[in-house]
Amino acid sequence: MTSRALIASTVFAITLTAAHDPIREGLIRDARAITAAAAREIASRETWEPHRAQRLREMRDMLGLDPWPERTPLNVRITGELDRPKYTVEKLAFESLPKVYVTANLYIPKNRRGRVPAVVYVCGHSYSPYGAKVQYQRHGISLAKNGYAAIVIDPIQIAETFALHHGIYNQQIYEWYARGYTPAGVEVWNAIRAIDYLETRPEIDPDRIGMTGRSGGAAMTWFTAAVEPRVKVAVPVMGISTYAANLEENTQRRHCDCMFLINTYRHGMLHQGALIAPRPLLMVHGRLDLLFPVAGYEEFERRISALYASYGKPDAFKNIVVNTGHKDSDYLREQAIRWFDKYLMGVGERELDMSYENEPGEALAVFPDGPPADAQNYRVHEIFLPTPEFRKFDSLAAWKKRRRELMKLLRERVFRNLPEEAPPLAAREERLPGEGMRDVYFQSEPGLELHGLVIRPGDAEGPLPALLYVASDSDDRDYLQRIFRAPRPEPDFVRFAVYPRGVGAPPLAHNLWLDLFRNAMHTGNTLDSLRVWDVLRAFELLRSDKAVDGARITVAGRGQAGILALYAAILDERIHQVLLLEPPSSHTEGPYFLNILRYTDLPEAAALLAPRRLNFYNRMPKAFEATREIYKLYGKPDHVFLTMELMNVVTGRYDHNFSSGL
Repeated sequence: MTSRALIASTVFAITLTAAHDPIREGLIRDARAITAAAAREIASRETWEPHRAQRLREMRDMLGLDPWPERTPLNVRITGELDRPKYTVEKLAFESLPKVYVTANLYIPKNRRGRVPAVVYVCGHSYSPYGAKVQYQRHGISLAKNGYAAIVIDPIQIAETFALHHGIYNQQIYEWYARGYTPAGVEVWNAIRAIDYLETRPEIDPDRIGMTGRSGGAAMTWFTAAVEPRVKVAVPVMGISTYAANLEENTQRRHCDCMFLINTYRHGMLHQGALIAPRPLLMVHGRLDLLFPVAGYEEFERRISALYASYGKPDAFKNIVVNTGHKDSDYLREQAIRWFDKYLMGVGERELDMSYENEPGEALAVFPDGPPADAQNYRVHEIFLPTPEFRKFDSLAAWKKRRRELMKLLRERVFRNLPEEAPPLAAREERLPGEGMRDVYFQSEPGLELHGLVIRPGDAEGPLPALLYVASDSDDRDYLQRIFRAPRPEPDFVRFAVYPRGVGAPPLAHNLWLDLFRNAMHTGNTLDSLRVWDVLRAFELLRSDKAVDGARITVAGRGQAGILALYAAILDERIHQVLLLEPPSSHTEGPYFLNILRYTDLPEAAALLAPRRLNFYNRMPKAFEATREIYKLYGKPDHVFLTMELMNVVTGRYDHNFSSGL
């Protein structure tokens, strides 16, 4: 592009201010609002009960459990038994989903009269090649010695059959958020299926089932008791907090992915306690525990105590705080049993037998020779919430019905938490010395100022068509000038190069990106969904430019950035058309929007643009041929167009019959 051509166009480069703190501060602000709203909602029985049923459905949905998965046959296998003086240990496995194996040990007390209460013990992250159940066996022994049946379940990552907990935390499987997947959903389902099994056992009273666990096991106790009313008494040990406290201290960097649901509906952690209330609930925390901030669990205790009091059951909730870090102890093991004694067994103070002698790990193995060859545990993140296929539609009416469904899902489940109100653009401009450019500054969200670069043509007659290009980290000014360069004399039009938050100079370091990525999920967004918002704000600013024809704005980008542009156009039908350069074929490659793969994938999402033009530069991935089939239903198959010259598309030319020129 010549300097004259550059000056005769408008280049609009938007980048985040030098520090990335405004992104983090915005997320903290959202987390505080979420916590405050939850506190108001659960303030008393009167304020909470009108919301309970809806919040229960939402929590199930955020765990991937709405609708409930099919209760397929458990196919229980008991592979061995240990006979001890006061109890037996059965080594068993069951299939919570077809070919998804859960390994567990079932402790049954010998000295019993009639049916006994049972406790589901869910393990934290403590490694053994024979499953985490080996490291937590003292809990099963103590419960059995004191009259309880106890099933100690392996979590899916520390089990005899491998699956992942750390997909996002350190395995770089970022598509989990796009799938709406959290391993907590599978763990909760495993616990629910364990209860299904306990109900079949003649030794166990199905009306007296409790649940406990520490760390990751505490999280599964919170979630399971919240959505499963058969859990009559809950004892989560370390811990709980609030999103406000967690984001301020950035505790997610120390947490496994299993500790969190996909917060589509912006629940506060307070909702977990409120959904359990008024069932008996004992929670435990360590004052020195870096995973759960003191301010967070203290606020939780204060709010939930008041809620229990409003039900007339102040004694049914208690928080024990010990002066330790994130660790178990004999004292806490005993306190859990005494809570179960009071509320599950219905006995008073008694002398407990807390002695135990651990078995060798291999003695507790369910599959000592290795897990079944057909185990699908390693693929459970794909099996649990499969992406629907992009099916063929026989008529335009059938597609339009599907389109209405998808648009509703996008607005209510995927982009639900984009800002409801945008601050005034209030753009201010500054001229760069020696150049025909102007800096422009405006707000995308309160406190988040974006920077832009504008060059207005001096003699072109407006209003002009415009290109809004969503840039990636590698798209520097030299690259943008090259990509905007036309191979022939070009007509006047406006060019915009947009760097959404966290993109550009300086680019986000990976660890900082991951922190923001995970924290954004806690507030019901992803960085990518917030970047779509930035593109929409840039579009509004561009439309306000007197030199621009607002009805002829093309949005474009390379790779994932192009998909940000596509979704901006899907959400705002005033955008004229889309131009994609080297786009991914699936959201498994990004960008990552919450839940998107639960409902659709890129080829079908692109069809939502129809009949507006969808253009590809240089090549169109084969997956998008299915998109063209929808355009055929509109009688517009040519509106899916392959171009070799970007600027022709922007100015409305859709052919290849022209001279190359320059």
